[in-house]
Amino acid sequence: MTNLLNDTARNFAHTFLDLEIKNGEIITEATIKAVLEKVKAIDVIPGQTFDEQWLLETLTSDYSITSGSISVIEDNPDPWLNDARSDIKFELWDRYKIHLSKSNPNFPIADLHRFTDKILDKCGNPMQQGSWNRRGMVVGHVQSGKTANFIGLINKATDAGYKIIIVLAGSSSTLRRQTQERIDENFIGRDSSAYLRNQQENRIKGVGHIPTKTDIYPLTSAYYKKGDEGDFNTNVANNANLPIGNNPVVFVIKKNKIILENLIDWFSRNEYIKEINGNRKLQNIPALVIDDESDYASVNTGKDINDVRTINRLIRVLLNLFEQNTFIGYTATPFANLFISKDFDKKLTTEIKNRKYLVGEDLFPNDFIINIKPGSNYIGAAQIFGLNTNGDENVEPLDIYRKIDPKDYNPPFIQRINKTNKDNKPKYIPDNLKKAIKSFVLTATIRRLRGQEKKHNSMLIHVALYIDWIDRVALLTDAYITELKQAIEAKDSETLSSIKNLYLTDYVPTTNNVLDNLAYIDKTIVQHQWNDILKEIYNAISKIEVRAVHGRTSTSQLEYHNIQSIDYGQYEKTGLSVIAVGGGKLSRGITLDGLSVSYYLRTTRMYDSLMQMGRWFGYRPGYVDLCRLYTNWEIFEWFNHITMATEEMRNDFDELTARGTKPEDYRLRVQAHHGLLAITSVAKLHFADTINVSFSGSNLQTYKLSKNVETIEHNYQAYNTLCQQLGDLRDNNVITTNNGKTKYILFKDTDTSSICSFLESFKTETPSVKNANLTEYIMSQSEIKEWNVCFVGNTDRMVFIDYSGDAERSERTPQDEVQLNELKFTNRSIFMGCSIRNHLKSRDSWDNHLIRKNQIDDRNDRQVDLSIKNEKISSLIKKQRASEGKGLLLIYAIDPRGIPNIKNSIPLVGYSIYFPEIQNEKKVTYRATIQDGFDEEPMTGYDDDDMKD
Repeated sequence: MTNLLNDTARNFAHTFLDLEIKNGEIITEATIKAVLEKVKAIDVIPGQTFDEQWLLETLTSDYSITSGSISVIEDNPDPWLNDARSDIKFELWDRYKIHLSKSNPNFPIADLHRFTDKILDKCGNPMQQGSWNRRGMVVGHVQSGKTANFIGLINKATDAGYKIIIVLAGSSSTLRRQTQERIDENFIGRDSSAYLRNQQENRIKGVGHIPTKTDIYPLTSAYYKKGDEGDFNTNVANNANLPIGNNPVVFVIKKNKIILENLIDWFSRNEYIKEINGNRKLQNIPALVIDDESDYASVNTGKDINDVRTINRLIRVLLNLFEQNTFIGYTATPFANLFISKDFDKKLTTEIKNRKYLVGEDLFPNDFIINIKPGSNYIGAAQIFGLNTNGDENVEPLDIYRKIDPKDYNPPFIQRINKTNKDNKPKYIPDNLKKAIKSFVLTATIRRLRGQEKKHNSMLIHVALYIDWIDRVALLTDAYITELKQAIEAKDSETLSSIKNLYLTDYVPTTNNVLDNLAYIDKTIVQHQWNDILKEIYNAISKIEVRAVHGRTSTSQLEYHNIQSIDYGQYEKTGLSVIAVGGGKLSRGITLDGLSVSYYLRTTRMYDSLMQMGRWFGYRPGYVDLCRLYTNWEIFEWFNHITMATEEMRNDFDELTARGTKPEDYRLRVQAHHGLLAITSVAKLHFADTINVSFSGSNLQTYKLSKNVETIEHNYQAYNTLCQQLGDLRDNNVITTNNGKTKYILFKDTDTSSICSFLESFKTETPSVKNANLTEYIMSQSEIKEWNVCFVGNTDRMVFIDYSGDAERSERTPQDEVQLNELKFTNRSIFMGCSIRNHLKSRDSWDNHLIRKNQIDDRNDRQVDLSIKNEKISSLIKKQRASEGKGLLLIYAIDPRGIPNIKNSIPLVGYSIYFPEIQNEKKVTYRATIQDGFDEEPMTGYDDDDMKD
């Protein structure tokens, strides 16, 4: 009765809150509390009282009032939605919203409503007469509800009057079909395959169970037999005999040359097509084109504006057919899109099926770029890396990463598979993969105990791109899961003992860690007793199946034959538990519902590939503590670097939004961002082999420190040399806090030559720090009024040294005396306490110590030299630094006791450097390079080859 009562109260609350949103109100905590009082007054079930605290926390999560946000950079804004709202019946949006709330009660519908309103307002008004086009981009996060967002948008856009909806759904048939199925359920409301093949309009699904007056007609479907027969086909479209311009028509197509050419040709033969200034145009039929994964295949990679690559050219021709059109690219990795040239040849033409077409303007988002930040229950970079890009407070990482050493999987898996060794397929799976599979079994079991027995569970295994390898690994994985099933069914004591040990040593402490550090409240995350797990474990493992995911459709040359598509829709009532073994098809776009365990070995440093491969990001209600990422240190570390760079550039977006800048301004800012120094494959963006780097308004930190004895000694010597170069130490340089102990030694208005000498000499592995570029930049800036150097000390008497690297917060009691470090200036010496930067066991590397970015300095340190201090928000500190025109170098001596594998007691030296924003800066040039062994080019046998239908 309690769950029914709480759920009923929640539904009442949603009704009240949705009415507030409809009336234009912003949902706040006060709004939610007021609604709670209304729900209490209703007496939901007579004589019964719902859990008020639970409902308050649930609604706070539902409406993402803590952190969900959207920001916009635009050029020539032309708002229209508010004025038109009274004339629009949002019946399609309303039924989509109702369907979402039923199928996923935890989905932040309030955010979706707000965000899609904002995006629609930036699109062209479909009721506006005459010729118009809009180019935009929506930047989200990997697995953050991007598809739900653009489906919400096309529902609202259709309500508003758009007649043609075209979704460019990646380059693989699997992804296209998956997108089509989601659009069938959430927009069309019926089975597109049944409708197009058999004209069975009554095959209702999803939103179709909620009647509306608007019929939506598909001209593509999810049907497949041998390939992707449901993609656009001219004969099928002609047989459907749908008049364009009356009822809304939707197409879900691949970014494929033949498909795009056929669609262009079909539109150009429409009876309503007209010649306008020598160009064929469909008039008064507003079209919305959504480009999913818009950084992939759509961007022109030619070096010249007349050297236009096929997919880019065909998308531009398609858009140019419509007199009224809006194009929106959706992506989580937008940088390739921002390097699109704004210039284009207005007279450039192309021939398609013996007919000449104007290519038209390129796809740069001239009109708007929208950045969406997910709600606080999104598990992304901040949670996994302990990264707070605003730096306002320390953020503890969630302990879900499990490091696997290459020597523990090579053999049987080869770390770098190439043409010469690709035939050396594995004969068994390594112990760490067996451990990952046992983890998945535990996760599936515990989710059942938490009432999620009918939810989907997925595990990802990504070892190679070769189909033969995927096939073999799937076969071996299936054999092992079968062996586990039999052992658990037989109650084999050795097997159950090993799983129990994994639970007690891994799952119990991780759940404690997550409960301590999760940024939101999730009451379903609780500890469980082993005996309860034991009772449920066979029911969980008996549902698990293994599927190989690649492009080959014939099983005649395969060892493992379970290659059927992963269709979660067929298992809505029972839930699907699947281990997906794949390569490129799993790395981009395809959603694995309920993904909890990832075993990932393929290495790449290509920023967009690596970001897209982060399928472990996303929403994990009730089971984030059960998630595991098994990968090697190299992949995890590089992912950390790239995430920092991309998050910093996202923060730039918000700053530029506040200034009212344009998409072109953001483009120029990104092109010069120092974070690109960490992205080694920028040359593949095809904008240039060199970058003009800017450090204006930025902060660089040496968060990756070498443990090599010679490097430690070298950097400590550079530290001491700087002390000597700064000269005499005066009393006014020393700032003491906490019982007379020295916190800061601040030298104001120092000579830049001493700073540059230190930076030039300093050895660091941090990818975004290139000494030569950094010092050249500092020497070039005449607008920086003052450079300050500050040595930062630790004023504690006792400190906590985490020798084990896995101490819980409750165990972090100061128990060691602070280590003192002597700074020797020309006239005197002074002792300062060493800073503590404890290691994390799961992230320990023999060669390097990886510090979380915002743990190098803190909010007080970064404003020590400013005339106005004690700001609580990083953006205000940055603004104050810009107004004073001061640069700041913060230097730290770090206690080596908190870092393993160091063979001397010399402090490690790290620094953080802050640049003020400079109006007329002089940029420095950096030549892009690609490191060997990364960014493999596709070869015969890759599963990607089979995507080229």
